[in-house]
Amino acid sequence: MIEEAVIIYNEKVRKSILGLPLLMRQILNGNQAGLKKFYVLGPDCPENIQFIKSINLDKRIRSLEIQINYLNIGELLKTADSSRPDFKNRNFFLMTGDTLCSPQLFKNYVNLDSPLEKPLIFTRKKANLDEDSMEELNLAICPGRIWPRLAAAVGKELANNSILKLSTLFSEFSFSYLQNQEIYFYRITSGSDEKRAIRALLSTARKPQDGFIARKINRPISLFLTRYLIKFNLSPTKLSIFNFILCLGAAFLVSLGQGYWYFLAGAFLFEFSSIFDGCDGEVARLTYQTSEKGALTDVIFDALTYILFFIGLAVGLYRQTQSQRYLVMLILFLLSVSWYYINLYRYTRASGIGTKIFLVAKEVEASSQKENNLTFLDRILSKLAFAVRRDFFATLVFALMAMGWSAFTLYLVIGGSWVESIYFHFYVSWKLDRPRTQPENYFG
Repeated sequence: MIEEAVIIYNEKVRKSILGLPLLMRQILNGNQAGLKKFYVLGPDCPENIQFIKSINLDKRIRSLEIQINYLNIGELLKTADSSRPDFKNRNFFLMTGDTLCSPQLFKNYVNLDSPLEKPLIFTRKKANLDEDSMEELNLAICPGRIWPRLAAAVGKELANNSILKLSTLFSEFSFSYLQNQEIYFYRITSGSDEKRAIRALLSTARKPQDGFIARKINRPISLFLTRYLIKFNLSPTKLSIFNFILCLGAAFLVSLGQGYWYFLAGAFLFEFSSIFDGCDGEVARLTYQTSEKGALTDVIFDALTYILFFIGLAVGLYRQTQSQRYLVMLILFLLSVSWYYINLYRYTRASGIGTKIFLVAKEVEASSQKENNLTFLDRILSKLAFAVRRDFFATLVFALMAMGWSAFTLYLVIGGSWVESIYFHFYVSWKLDRPRTQPENYFG
């Protein structure tokens, strides 16, 4: 298995791409595929060394126990230990510092255990390349035995201040090409390259389980916002808190009971918070700040958003009409929610999930696809699960309240809440009666 990579330093490594220096993004992408050691090869420059030290001190790098070493090419070639690092017969990745590669690209080739006979250079073009096309060549897999001569070739290129091309480095070696069309990798040499790379990165923040509303409406808007929110260096937790404040505003507006426009404004904030809810997760994934604590915080805020908004709606309808039935509906809503969370508490304690309550919804959804003995009702409800996803649900609430059907919205939500609570009660009872197994790690 390939565990090491050499990155040739250039001025682009400091370029910020969606909140991270390009070099750090290269390293974290490689680590996702299993790379553990990175050697940054460059000239003797105190600023370069200080930059590498700052990356080594980053909590994301430290938590993953990634080893990053700066190799002074001048000292490397002067000393007798010119073969350092000693790759022996181990293959390693080689890339220029202005390269941005998909983690999947590394994963596809990281298991090349047998020593290569010659370097393999990645390209998106056909193998019969001419000299003008060599700019595309920015990533390679190299056999360890060529390292001393390769280091000398890099030193010569850097000494001449020439534009580094892998084709030039490998001019004295026999090499082959690896064609790639589907997985992104870019060399950031211009503004247009940077824009293409950012678009590719943003596409990775999407979730495969996104529903129709999320794919077509919510996710494009949230990704647009995320692209600019990252520039403010806001943590995912801060974004979750801000989104919760939006939800409090929505609940407050509908609770006033001042008529259609207040209900509409509250519903709009509720819908917008559903869209903005994607930003914290997108920022976390794009800046490598995902955590179980963050996922738990997001789930708790989502639950509070749902509960507080419909408490506010019931209170607002009561204030508007002075009808006691809305107080009854409020009590019924609170009872259904309480029943649901009592069962959730039972299940998380008994199943070993503990505080990882964000796993429960994923487990319920996954069980509908894996279990062979589900009842007809189970299968029907699993097909209707999209209706309780926040993207569809918030859009439906906004549409109904925009049509002036605020009371109908409350009835519909409370009825659905009882159906969900009853179903979840029987689901939990059924699961707890079965032999216990270790919960699957849906988070990873």
